[in-house]
Amino acid sequence: MMRAQLEAVIDELKTLRAEGVSSVYLEEQTIADLKAKAGTVEAVAPSTAPAPVAKVSTLPSPPENQPNLLASWKSESDVPEKPKAATKPAVKKDANIPDWIKPIPAPTAFDIPEGDKQTQWNWLRDKIFNDPICREHVRLEKGKKVVFGVGNLDADVFFCGEAPGADEEIQGEPFVGKAGQLLDKIIAATGLKRDLVMIGNIMNWRPEHDKPYGNRPPTETEIAYCLPHLEAQVEIVKPKVIVALGATAAHGLLGYDPERTVGRTRGKWMEFKGIPLILTYHPSYLLRNNTNRSKRMVWEDMLLVMDKIGLEISEKQRGYFAEK
Repeated sequence: MMRAQLEAVIDELKTLRAEGVSSVYLEEQTIADLKAKAGTVEAVAPSTAPAPVAKVSTLPSPPENQPNLLASWKSESDVPEKPKAATKPAVKKDANIPDWIKPIPAPTAFDIPEGDKQTQWNWLRDKIFNDPICREHVRLEKGKKVVFGVGNLDADVFFCGEAPGADEEIQGEPFVGKAGQLLDKIIAATGLKRDLVMIGNIMNWRPEHDKPYGNRPPTETEIAYCLPHLEAQVEIVKPKVIVALGATAAHGLLGYDPERTVGRTRGKWMEFKGIPLILTYHPSYLLRNNTNRSKRMVWEDMLLVMDKIGLEISEKQRGYFAEK
Protein backbone atom coordinates (compact mmCIF):
# COMPACT_ATOMS: atom_id res chain seq x y z
CA MET A 1 0.00 0.00 0.00
CA MET A 2 2.75 2.43 0.97
CA ARG A 3 4.70 1.64 -2.20
CA ALA A 4 1.65 2.44 -4.32
CA GLN A 5 1.18 5.74 -2.54
CA LEU A 6 4.82 6.71 -3.07
CA GLU A 7 4.66 5.74 -6.72
CA ALA A 8 1.52 7.85 -7.09
CA VAL A 9 3.37 10.84 -5.58
CA ILE A 10 6.34 10.24 -7.88
CA ASP A 11 4.07 10.10 -10.93
CA GLU A 12 2.49 13.39 -9.89
CA LEU A 13 5.90 14.98 -9.50
CA LYS A 14 6.91 13.77 -12.95
CA THR A 15 3.81 15.36 -14.41
CA LEU A 16 4.56 18.66 -12.66
CA ARG A 17 8.15 18.62 -13.87
CA ALA A 18 7.01 18.08 -17.44
CA GLU A 19 4.83 21.18 -17.04
CA GLY A 20 7.87 23.21 -16.02
CA VAL A 21 7.46 23.10 -12.22
CA SER A 22 10.82 23.11 -10.42
CA SER A 23 9.69 22.80 -6.76
CA VAL A 24 6.60 22.03 -4.63
CA TYR A 25 5.52 22.98 -1.14
CA LEU A 26 5.55 20.35 1.64
CA GLU A 27 5.13 20.99 5.35
CA GLU A 28 8.00 19.92 7.60
CA GLN A 29 5.76 17.38 9.40
CA THR A 30 4.75 15.84 6.08
CA ILE A 31 8.39 15.41 5.10
CA ALA A 32 9.14 13.80 8.50
CA ASP A 33 6.20 11.40 8.11
CA LEU A 34 7.35 10.44 4.60
CA LYS A 35 10.86 9.74 5.86
CA ALA A 36 9.54 7.62 8.74
CA LYS A 37 7.19 5.60 6.56
CA ALA A 38 9.77 5.23 3.78
CA GLY A 39 11.95 3.35 6.27
CA THR A 40 9.33 0.60 6.55
CA VAL A 41 9.17 0.04 2.78
CA GLU A 42 11.24 -2.71 1.19
CA ALA A 43 14.30 -1.37 -0.56
CA VAL A 44 13.92 -1.08 -4.31
CA ALA A 45 16.61 -2.67 -6.47
CA PRO A 46 19.03 -0.06 -7.92
CA SER A 47 18.20 -1.17 -11.46
CA THR A 48 14.50 -0.36 -11.01
CA ALA A 49 14.67 2.53 -8.56
CA PRO A 50 13.05 5.66 -10.02
CA ALA A 51 15.38 8.64 -10.53
CA PRO A 52 14.73 11.86 -8.57
CA VAL A 53 12.26 13.95 -10.51
CA ALA A 54 11.85 17.18 -8.61
CA LYS A 55 13.48 19.27 -6.00
CA VAL A 56 11.49 19.28 -2.74
CA SER A 57 12.18 22.29 -0.60
CA THR A 58 11.04 23.32 2.86
CA LEU A 59 9.39 26.73 2.65
CA PRO A 60 7.72 28.93 5.25
CA SER A 61 4.17 27.85 6.14
CA PRO A 62 1.55 29.24 3.75
CA PRO A 63 -1.40 31.39 4.78
CA GLU A 64 -4.23 29.56 6.59
CA ASN A 65 -6.53 29.65 3.57
CA GLN A 66 -3.94 28.05 1.25
CA PRO A 67 -3.89 24.24 0.72
CA ASN A 68 -0.89 22.63 2.29
CA LEU A 69 0.22 19.98 -0.21
CA LEU A 70 0.95 20.46 -3.92
CA ALA A 71 -1.42 23.42 -4.06
CA SER A 72 1.23 26.12 -4.31
CA TRP A 73 4.57 26.00 -6.02
CA LYS A 74 7.09 28.24 -7.64
CA SER A 75 7.76 27.54 -11.32
CA GLU A 76 10.48 28.87 -13.60
CA SER A 77 7.93 31.03 -15.36
CA ASP A 78 7.35 32.92 -12.10
CA VAL A 79 11.00 33.98 -11.89
CA PRO A 80 11.60 37.36 -13.55
CA GLU A 81 13.97 37.15 -16.50
CA LYS A 82 17.38 38.71 -16.09
CA PRO A 83 17.85 41.73 -18.34
CA LYS A 84 19.79 40.80 -21.45
CA ALA A 85 23.16 42.42 -21.85
CA ALA A 86 23.26 45.17 -24.44
CA THR A 87 24.65 43.97 -27.74
CA LYS A 88 27.01 45.95 -29.93
CA PRO A 89 25.88 46.95 -33.44
CA ALA A 90 26.51 44.12 -35.84
CA VAL A 91 29.64 44.38 -37.93
CA LYS A 92 28.95 43.26 -41.45
CA LYS A 93 31.81 41.58 -43.28
CA ASP A 94 31.24 42.05 -46.99
CA ALA A 95 32.56 39.13 -49.03
CA ASN A 96 33.57 41.61 -51.75
CA ILE A 97 35.87 43.53 -49.41
CA PRO A 98 39.41 42.13 -49.09
CA ASP A 99 40.03 40.24 -45.82
CA TRP A 100 42.80 42.61 -44.78
CA ILE A 101 40.38 45.55 -44.65
CA LYS A 102 38.68 46.07 -41.32
CA PRO A 103 34.96 45.16 -41.22
CA ILE A 104 32.44 47.98 -41.56
CA PRO A 105 29.41 48.18 -39.22
CA ALA A 106 25.86 48.89 -40.24
CA PRO A 107 25.07 52.59 -40.76
CA THR A 108 23.78 54.61 -37.83
CA ALA A 109 20.97 57.14 -38.24
CA PHE A 110 21.33 60.59 -36.71
CA ASP A 111 19.49 63.90 -36.54
CA ILE A 112 20.82 67.19 -37.83
CA PRO A 113 20.72 69.89 -35.12
CA GLU A 114 18.61 73.00 -35.50
CA GLY A 115 20.18 76.07 -37.06
CA ASP A 116 20.81 77.78 -40.37
CA LYS A 117 22.31 75.90 -43.30
CA GLN A 118 25.89 76.96 -42.58
CA THR A 119 25.64 75.92 -38.94
CA GLN A 120 24.20 72.55 -39.91
CA TRP A 121 26.81 72.07 -42.64
CA ASN A 122 29.69 72.83 -40.27
CA TRP A 123 28.29 70.38 -37.73
CA LEU A 124 27.94 67.65 -40.36
CA ARG A 125 31.42 68.25 -41.74
CA ASP A 126 32.95 67.92 -38.26
CA LYS A 127 30.92 64.78 -37.64
CA ILE A 128 32.15 63.11 -40.82
CA PHE A 129 35.76 64.22 -40.40
CA ASN A 130 35.77 62.72 -36.90
CA ASP A 131 33.76 59.62 -37.70
CA PRO A 132 35.84 56.68 -36.34
CA ILE A 133 34.96 54.35 -39.24
CA CYS A 134 35.79 56.96 -41.87
CA ARG A 135 39.09 57.72 -40.18
CA GLU A 136 39.85 54.04 -39.79
CA HIS A 137 39.64 53.52 -43.55
CA VAL A 138 41.62 56.60 -44.57
CA ARG A 139 45.41 56.43 -44.63
CA LEU A 140 45.80 59.40 -42.34
CA GLU A 141 49.44 58.55 -41.63
CA LYS A 142 50.17 59.19 -45.32
CA GLY A 143 48.41 62.52 -45.38
CA LYS A 144 45.17 61.25 -46.91
CA LYS A 145 41.87 62.87 -45.98
CA VAL A 146 38.19 62.17 -45.50
CA VAL A 147 36.29 63.72 -48.42
CA PHE A 148 33.28 65.98 -47.87
CA GLY A 149 30.98 67.86 -50.22
CA VAL A 150 31.79 71.35 -51.49
CA GLY A 151 29.77 74.09 -53.13
CA ASN A 152 26.80 76.37 -52.63
CA LEU A 153 24.43 75.52 -49.77
CA ASP A 154 21.57 77.06 -51.78
CA ALA A 155 22.41 75.20 -54.97
CA ASP A 156 19.64 74.09 -57.32
CA VAL A 157 21.75 71.18 -58.59
CA PHE A 158 23.53 68.56 -56.47
CA PHE A 159 26.10 66.53 -58.42
CA CYS A 160 26.78 63.22 -56.70
CA GLY A 161 29.85 61.26 -57.73
CA GLU A 162 31.17 57.83 -56.84
CA ALA A 163 34.11 57.28 -54.49
CA PRO A 164 37.06 59.65 -54.07
CA GLY A 165 40.13 58.97 -56.17
CA ALA A 166 43.82 59.60 -55.56
CA ASP A 167 43.59 63.37 -56.08
CA GLU A 168 40.44 63.70 -53.99
CA GLU A 169 41.82 61.91 -50.93
CA ILE A 170 44.86 64.18 -50.96
CA GLN A 171 42.87 67.42 -51.09
CA GLY A 172 39.81 66.18 -49.16
CA GLU A 173 37.53 67.54 -51.89
CA PRO A 174 35.49 65.75 -54.58
CA PHE A 175 36.22 66.09 -58.30
CA VAL A 176 39.58 67.85 -58.25
CA GLY A 177 41.44 65.61 -60.74
CA LYS A 178 41.01 65.30 -64.51
CA ALA A 179 37.42 64.08 -64.12
CA GLY A 180 36.72 67.13 -61.96
CA GLN A 181 38.13 69.47 -64.56
CA LEU A 182 35.85 67.93 -67.16
CA LEU A 183 32.87 68.22 -64.81
CA ASP A 184 33.67 71.93 -64.42
CA LYS A 185 33.46 72.30 -68.22
CA ILE A 186 30.12 70.50 -68.34
CA ILE A 187 28.75 72.74 -65.59
CA ALA A 188 30.05 75.85 -67.37
CA ALA A 189 28.37 74.76 -70.60
CA THR A 190 25.00 74.96 -68.84
CA GLY A 191 25.67 78.57 -67.84
CA LEU A 192 26.38 77.67 -64.20
CA LYS A 193 29.66 77.71 -62.28
CA ARG A 194 31.19 75.27 -59.83
CA ASP A 195 30.59 77.62 -56.91
CA LEU A 196 26.86 77.78 -57.75
CA VAL A 197 26.26 74.03 -57.50
CA MET A 198 26.92 71.40 -54.82
CA ILE A 199 29.30 68.54 -55.51
CA GLY A 200 29.56 65.47 -53.30
CA ASN A 201 30.33 61.77 -53.36
CA ILE A 202 28.54 58.59 -52.38
CA MET A 203 31.63 57.68 -50.30
CA ASN A 204 33.64 59.61 -47.73
CA TRP A 205 36.90 57.77 -48.32
CA ARG A 206 38.80 56.14 -51.16
CA PRO A 207 38.20 52.37 -50.96
CA GLU A 208 41.44 50.63 -50.02
CA HIS A 209 43.07 48.21 -52.43
CA ASP A 210 46.45 46.56 -52.79
CA LYS A 211 47.49 48.05 -56.13
CA PRO A 212 49.74 51.08 -56.54
CA TYR A 213 47.40 52.54 -59.17
CA GLY A 214 43.73 52.75 -60.09
CA ASN A 215 40.64 52.67 -57.90
CA ARG A 216 38.48 49.92 -56.47
CA PRO A 217 34.71 50.48 -56.74
CA PRO A 218 33.05 50.58 -53.31
CA THR A 219 30.95 47.63 -52.20
CA GLU A 220 27.36 47.60 -50.98
CA THR A 221 28.50 47.65 -47.34
CA GLU A 222 30.77 50.64 -47.84
CA ILE A 223 28.10 52.56 -49.73
CA ALA A 224 25.49 51.76 -47.07
CA TYR A 225 27.68 53.08 -44.25
CA CYS A 226 28.26 56.44 -45.95
CA LEU A 227 24.70 56.91 -47.26
CA PRO A 228 23.34 58.67 -44.12
CA HIS A 229 26.10 61.26 -44.49
CA LEU A 230 25.10 61.92 -48.09
CA GLU A 231 21.42 62.05 -47.16
CA ALA A 232 22.23 64.69 -44.56
CA GLN A 233 24.06 66.81 -47.14
CA VAL A 234 21.07 66.64 -49.47
CA GLU A 235 18.71 67.44 -46.60
CA ILE A 236 20.66 70.58 -45.72
CA VAL A 237 21.08 71.87 -49.29
CA LYS A 238 17.58 70.94 -50.50
CA PRO A 239 18.45 71.06 -54.21
CA LYS A 240 15.88 71.08 -56.97
CA VAL A 241 17.68 68.31 -58.87
CA ILE A 242 20.24 65.60 -58.13
CA VAL A 243 22.57 64.41 -60.89
CA ALA A 244 23.98 60.95 -60.18
CA LEU A 245 27.32 60.58 -61.93
CA GLY A 246 28.01 56.93 -62.67
CA ALA A 247 26.61 53.55 -61.66
CA THR A 248 28.09 53.57 -58.14
CA ALA A 249 26.30 56.83 -57.30
CA ALA A 250 23.09 55.26 -58.59
CA HIS A 251 23.60 52.22 -56.33
CA GLY A 252 23.68 54.47 -53.31
CA LEU A 253 20.88 56.81 -54.28
CA LEU A 254 18.49 54.34 -55.89
CA GLY A 255 19.33 51.11 -54.07
CA TYR A 256 22.11 48.63 -54.74
CA ASP A 257 21.46 46.79 -57.99
CA PRO A 258 24.45 45.27 -59.80
CA GLU A 259 22.25 44.77 -62.88
CA ARG A 260 21.55 48.48 -63.25
CA THR A 261 23.57 50.17 -65.97
CA VAL A 262 23.90 53.82 -66.86
CA GLY A 263 23.05 53.05 -70.48
CA ARG A 264 19.65 51.59 -69.57
CA THR A 265 18.76 54.13 -66.89
CA ARG A 266 20.14 57.49 -68.04
CA GLY A 267 17.82 60.17 -69.40
CA LYS A 268 14.92 59.13 -67.15
CA TRP A 269 13.67 61.09 -64.16
CA MET A 270 13.63 59.24 -60.85
CA GLU A 271 13.56 60.41 -57.22
CA PHE A 272 15.71 60.45 -54.13
CA LYS A 273 13.97 61.54 -50.93
CA GLY A 274 11.33 63.25 -53.04
CA ILE A 275 13.90 65.17 -55.12
CA PRO A 276 14.03 64.65 -58.92
CA LEU A 277 17.10 62.62 -59.85
CA ILE A 278 18.70 61.83 -63.17
CA LEU A 279 21.55 59.42 -63.86
CA THR A 280 24.26 60.10 -66.41
CA TYR A 281 27.77 58.94 -67.20
CA HIS A 282 30.64 59.85 -64.88
CA PRO A 283 33.13 62.34 -66.39
CA SER A 284 35.81 59.65 -66.16
CA TYR A 285 33.75 57.64 -68.66
CA LEU A 286 34.04 60.51 -71.13
CA LEU A 287 37.79 60.63 -70.58
CA ARG A 288 37.96 56.98 -71.65
CA ASN A 289 35.35 57.33 -74.41
CA ASN A 290 36.15 60.68 -75.96
CA THR A 291 33.58 60.56 -78.76
CA ASN A 292 30.86 62.95 -79.81
CA ARG A 293 28.30 60.22 -79.25
CA SER A 294 29.31 59.78 -75.59
CA LYS A 295 29.47 63.51 -75.02
CA ARG A 296 26.07 63.99 -76.63
CA MET A 297 24.43 61.46 -74.32
CA VAL A 298 25.73 63.29 -71.25
CA TRP A 299 24.78 66.64 -72.72
CA GLU A 300 21.22 65.49 -73.45
CA ASP A 301 20.91 64.58 -69.76
CA MET A 302 22.20 68.02 -68.82
CA LEU A 303 19.64 69.67 -71.11
CA LEU A 304 16.95 67.87 -69.10
CA VAL A 305 18.48 69.24 -65.91
CA MET A 306 18.58 72.77 -67.28
CA ASP A 307 14.94 72.54 -68.30
CA LYS A 308 13.95 71.14 -64.87
CA ILE A 309 15.49 74.04 -62.93
CA GLY A 310 14.27 76.68 -65.39
CA LEU A 311 17.53 77.65 -67.09
CA GLU A 312 17.16 79.24 -70.51
CA ILE A 313 18.51 76.98 -73.26
CA SER A 314 19.86 78.56 -76.45
CA GLU A 315 19.79 76.93 -79.86
CA LYS A 316 23.56 76.74 -79.73
CA GLN A 317 23.40 74.82 -76.47
CA ARG A 318 20.80 72.46 -77.87
CA GLY A 319 23.14 71.61 -80.71
CA TYR A 320 26.25 70.77 -78.68
CA PHE A 321 27.89 67.51 -79.84
CA ALA A 322 25.04 66.74 -82.21
CA GLU A 323 26.01 64.57 -85.14
CA LYS A 324 26.33 66.60 -88.30
